[in-house]
Amino acid sequence: MEDNVIVIHFGELWLKGRNRHVFVSTLFKNIENAINGQEYGRLNRERDRFVIYLNAESKINNITDSLRYIPGISYFSPAKMIKADINEILAEGAAILSNAKNPIKIVVHRSYKNHKFTSWDIVHAFITSKKTNPHIDKNSKKILYINVAKDNAFLYTKKMEGAGGLPVGASGKAVILLSGGIDSPVASFLAMKRGIEPIYLHFYAFQDYKKVAESKIPRIANKLLKYSNTAKVYYAPAHLFQIATMKIPIKYELVLFKRFMYKYAEAVAKKEDAKAIVTGESVGQVASQTIDNMQATQHGIKTLILRPLTGMDKIEIIRKAEELDTFKLSIEAYRDVCSIKIKNPKTKADSKSIDKFYRSCRLSEVLQKTMKMSFVETLKINEGMKRN
Repeated sequence: MEDNVIVIHFGELWLKGRNRHVFVSTLFKNIENAINGQEYGRLNRERDRFVIYLNAESKINNITDSLRYIPGISYFSPAKMIKADINEILAEGAAILSNAKNPIKIVVHRSYKNHKFTSWDIVHAFITSKKTNPHIDKNSKKILYINVAKDNAFLYTKKMEGAGGLPVGASGKAVILLSGGIDSPVASFLAMKRGIEPIYLHFYAFQDYKKVAESKIPRIANKLLKYSNTAKVYYAPAHLFQIATMKIPIKYELVLFKRFMYKYAEAVAKKEDAKAIVTGESVGQVASQTIDNMQATQHGIKTLILRPLTGMDKIEIIRKAEELDTFKLSIEAYRDVCSIKIKNPKTKADSKSIDKFYRSCRLSEVLQKTMKMSFVETLKINEGMKRN
């Protein structure tokens, strides 16, 4: 069987109501962007699936490697597309079965129900045919899928898993706090899987921006780029905050810095028309992530704060980071502002104290100065970075 199409299914999107077309259209555009530059004939929407029509120059492995990272895709399959005719289906199926090393199970699905033949008619044709029957085993783990649409039938033996979830951009934008650690890249992926377009915000400890530009942070952002195709990254210096807060009790520094980050993220969200802020916090994982401290840090923040890792433990987060291929980068040595080490950090900070320190250190003014010293990078897959 020589595959001439790739069939793409988008499972969860069929649960949507009247606004389903918005999600489907967003996914269509994301697929177009992801396979831009690849050789193929055309990409079509065909009722409950997308179909990529291949040509003689198409490199299937390159296209499928791009598809597996796109949120919104349930699964996809390189397939042979033929006419939706029971005799042609049987003939093509016979060719596939005869070339198989071991017997195959037949699984038939009709997404179009108005044909004169049923799914059972197709199965019966295979069972009663002398050419195909010897190659069929209903208990086999190897499966020949036969999917019958209105005009065409698709035959394939592989279901390749997609990222699932919702297409990036369908749920709007969010500012994602991106550190050099393990957690925030995982939170970024989970946010994108729920349709969020990422705007990354990273606070760096270096005085020279060039050092962060040469660090692992752009590499982590680029690892995540395959899920969104494009993203902005805000790089904000932390030294003005550190200077302004030198006289406060050190045990409050972590919580106060988190409040400062939220305030900055809220300002970026307003500028970028983002609907939420995303963090890599998991309840109780470190001192700044106790329930009391979370409440104190977000006090006065009007923008919705999402914490995708809330119920995950560190082992679960590490496993996901390994799947995303961000783990090795995350454990590289890096001077990360978010990993300030304090012997006896405050674990039950109250909002009034944090409000008081925020005012006394004049952090609203510090925030404005920090924003003026920040840099913004625009990332596009296959194009690298462009500074704004």
